[in-house]
Amino acid sequence: QHPALKKAIANQYQAILVAGAIGFSALTLSPLPLMLLAGAELMAMPFLVERLKRRLEIEKKYAARDAHSMTQQQQYSALPPDLRSRFERLRALVARIQGNYKGLSVASQGIVAEQSEKFDVLLASCLRRFWLLFKYEEMGAAVHEGRVASEIEEIQAAIEQGELDPRVREAYRKNLQIKEELLRAARKNLANREALVADIDSLETLLQLLLQKSIAATDASAFSTEIDDVLSQVQADAASVEEIERLFGS
Repeated sequence: QHPALKKAIANQYQAILVAGAIGFSALTLSPLPLMLLAGAELMAMPFLVERLKRRLEIEKKYAARDAHSMTQQQQYSALPPDLRSRFERLRALVARIQGNYKGLSVASQGIVAEQSEKFDVLLASCLRRFWLLFKYEEMGAAVHEGRVASEIEEIQAAIEQGELDPRVREAYRKNLQIKEELLRAARKNLANREALVADIDSLETLLQLLLQKSIAATDASAFSTEIDDVLSQVQADAASVEEIERLFGS
């Protein structure tokens, strides 16, 4: 019934404090350490419980958001035809690369088979980028930067007029703040979109390079190294993609 209180009492830190107080009490043959601990706990417990309540609420919200996260199939279905065809092109590249390496010796096929999961991770990462790109294109289509900038100039000119009713001036100022925030958001979205486009182009180029290497491949272990290099590049870019996702969410 009271999970925050339970977490505040039943944890490893409380166990260490209690064990220490018992130890000092045994050494000094005095209940004073235990009494001091009990007093400190009574003073600190309300603040600790309140903090844990907020933490549990945050964890609950994140759990609910994770439960409603989109599947890969839903992300793919949401893509417009142009982005979907581009993703299919990347998937075809991966299939050609795998097909080339399947022509290696039978002894090498075990290594080749192990790389299948890595390709799945790679394609999932590409799909995630395409879906974000689609969302940013949607937001960009909803706002015309030039029109908003022009409206901002008109409102600023109206505010600068000498004789305005105070209520009208305040309404203009509020409208100006909102439009300026909209323009900043639109420009930030454009920058994020451009970053995603460059990121996707980089991944596609890496796969094309890997395809070239796979045509003349003779060593499956070298193939494994090449895949790891591509994945390391994807993981290096993952932080920027996650930052873009956070900006998108906010």
